[in-house]
Amino acid sequence: MMKSTMQLKQCSGLLMKYQGKIFPVLFILIVNISNAQIVNKIDGYFDSMASSLNDRQRLACNDSIVTGLMSWFINRDNIMSSELDQIKYLGQIISSDSLVKVFSWNIPLSSGDNIYNCIIYNAREDTTVFLKGRKGLPDIETDAILEAGEWYGALYYDIELLCDSENKTYILLGTDPDNIYMNSKVIEILRFDSDGSPLFGGKVFSVRDKVLTRMIFRYSPITNMMLRFDNDRSAIIYDHLSPSSPGFEGQYMYYGPDFSYDAFEIIDRKLVLIQDIDIRDKR
Repeated sequence: MMKSTMQLKQCSGLLMKYQGKIFPVLFILIVNISNAQIVNKIDGYFDSMASSLNDRQRLACNDSIVTGLMSWFINRDNIMSSELDQIKYLGQIISSDSLVKVFSWNIPLSSGDNIYNCIIYNAREDTTVFLKGRKGLPDIETDAILEAGEWYGALYYDIELLCDSENKTYILLGTDPDNIYMNSKVIEILRFDSDGSPLFGGKVFSVRDKVLTRMIFRYSPITNMMLRFDNDRSAIIYDHLSPSSPGFEGQYMYYGPDFSYDAFEIIDRKLVLIQDIDIRDKR
């Protein structure tokens, strides 16, 4: 057991050093414990992180979570399994073609900020990439293509395939629950370069006379915003956001749903803005 603990520490150091780099599945040191033990350990570290009042302890728990998850991927049969579903604080989504799996979670700090973690597995290239971000969504540009090392940080809760050609493209829905000054959500585009490393952003959004690489929505921390896929429409539907009064125009911490709805329809591998839709009409 002492040997396994030492291997976990070595693995954690490597992950911190090479954050944002590609990890072939077999690169991580093998830890000789069972799947059930790994899952229980990861779940326990999440519980400890959630109950801790000390940032240093939270960060230490997170290092152990990352190490445990990456050791899980040593066994290719584990990657797409559902055994990790019992971990309540770990977000997991899988693409409809079963080629991409995304794990994301956050570390809440006593300052009110979040540190975000993400692991993306690309089955086509058999690569696993660990990402860490702290910036969040408020200051991210909507016309930039971002590499893995530039990842901002978000929790991804849904994924759909946009383009099923040789260069597969996916749509991610994500959230940045700041909960102090402003909440944010994102419609993100996920692609992969020739080495299997993720690229974020794609010039597929048609917004009136502009072409954007992603859509970011910013709104009040005391309200919520609907943003979801509607497969009946082949679209993404969402609450239209407006300021609580005209004097707050452009101050997004005062924005919220105004009981109207917009959508991005998926048309010829593009996302085309359609304003003021009737969400009851399924045609």
